[in-house]
Amino acid sequence: MIKAKHIYLFSIILIFLFSGCVSRVLDFTIVSSKNVDMRIKDTAKGSRVTGRDHAWWILFFPTGRPNLKEAVDRAIESAGPGYDALIDGVIYSEFSYFLLASKSGFKVVGTPVKTKEIVAELKQKDEDADKFFESALYHSSLGIDNTKTIERIGVIRVK
Repeated sequence: MIKAKHIYLFSIILIFLFSGCVSRVLDFTIVSSKNVDMRIKDTAKGSRVTGRDHAWWILFFPTGRPNLKEAVDRAIESAGPGYDALIDGVIYSEFSYFLLASKSGFKVVGTPVKTKEIVAELKQKDEDADKFFESALYHSSLGIDNTKTIERIGVIRVK
């Protein structure tokens, strides 16, 4: 006969086996793992930068959670004013053990660019270029309403 304590133990094990967690890792506008030929003037590019975000575990207790978006933001911000994106980037996952602690996190390395300069140059070359790049470079986190741009280029939003 099955005892009540066995049922409770079995229930707790099932809860741990079928539980999970979802967290937002990164927002991006354009991403590619392939080589893309981007002819960007040197004035719109900066020197390679690095950004990191880490969290510590002391014994078995986390002191935080590493955030990839924070690492990307730190890399872009370290380039200086006017830079707002990275190209030719690499993302590393880092983990280190110590005596009673460990550290995990992300390292982001990339070349910062000034997208405003890139868009301005494209607008000079082709009047229709802004129709694509204006909507591609606008991101929801910037708080910019791009409804008119989306209508102009014919994108249909699915609700």
